[in-house]
Amino acid sequence: MPSGTAPAAPSPPCLPAPDHPARSAADVLALADQLFQWADARTWAGPDPYDGLTGPLGRLAVHRVLRQGLLQAVKRSPADLRPALGIRPLRTATATGFATSACARLFAFPVWHERALRLGRWTAAEQLSGRYAGLWRYEFDVQTRWSCYPASVPNLVATTFCADGCLDAGTLGDEAVGALARGLLKHLHNGAFFTYTPTSGVLVHNANLMGAALAARLARTTPLPAGLADRLAGAARRAVEVSLAGQRPDGSWPYGPGPRLDWVDGFHTGYVLLRLDQAATLLGMDVRTPLERGVDHYLRHLFDGPLPRYFADTRTRRDPNNDATAVRMAAWAAERGFTGTDFARATLAAVMDRYPGLGTGTSRRNRALWESPRWSAAPLLDALTALHDVLPG
Repeated sequence: MPSGTAPAAPSPPCLPAPDHPARSAADVLALADQLFQWADARTWAGPDPYDGLTGPLGRLAVHRVLRQGLLQAVKRSPADLRPALGIRPLRTATATGFATSACARLFAFPVWHERALRLGRWTAAEQLSGRYAGLWRYEFDVQTRWSCYPASVPNLVATTFCADGCLDAGTLGDEAVGALARGLLKHLHNGAFFTYTPTSGVLVHNANLMGAALAARLARTTPLPAGLADRLAGAARRAVEVSLAGQRPDGSWPYGPGPRLDWVDGFHTGYVLLRLDQAATLLGMDVRTPLERGVDHYLRHLFDGPLPRYFADTRTRRDPNNDATAVRMAAWAAERGFTGTDFARATLAAVMDRYPGLGTGTSRRNRALWESPRWSAAPLLDALTALHDVLPG
């Protein structure tokens, strides 16, 4: 079967018929408009799950354990600690880049066209110059269980979301695109796979496949110097092969190899499947079998009915990024023929109650997490516009 053709749909037991009125494309578009206006009124600035090190106390946390403890305390606290800790709202390029792609999907509507261009220009203005020219970064220092990197260092996830948004909206000139292509290969590819940061040697499957999809896109769609497009395509193909080799027998992908990275969660699995499909389609690779196996595992083990699970086969845990990615993936699954649109509608209905931008109430616990532009509004906007495109009418 040619790459990009929908494989046969698996029939997981967790796809019941929706028990709510079906939403039309117009309904979903209205929700997207409502969410955009909520975030835009705040200039896409707000809290972020990983902004705990941006306040004065963060500068005093010099040890890894202190940094991780502070970051996790701010992220997980039921009450918002940011005002007391002097942590100010952030507008991140990752949020505006992600939202740019969402808006660009509706380019046929003049109001969405203008929104995509405006957000795309904001995002393009944050492209790095100097040592890491062409790439993007997070606007905060990051400390995780496996990595630490400062706000001055680019990372692959930010670069992918920002680059895709700017390319979708056409807000990068040829010189900026060339810098992106060269920077991607020079700083975020180690010869075998794409790395999360320039200094990381850890394989993270979702980031690797994001890099592969971006490299494949750049190789296909932009005028580049002789040989650069071939290098991008070759790097993308090798990266896809590395992550295909990392798929488990049950069809899942862990976050990464090794005991410290062996968990399987919903939104990273969604990123893997979406970017694997995108990269393989652009490269002409046949990934039908691993994609089918991955989708089957995703639908069976990372949903409880239409409600997404955070970790595979565990109790549901509400998280705005995971919930939004589930809607996005349900729309993608419907587009590819893995499920019907009823499942995507049911997933949206199951998760939309906590997003403040939709006027349906907010979570009483950890409200700031649900008001995050990068972690909540932007991914849900992307999911809504993608769902709009697959619904009849």
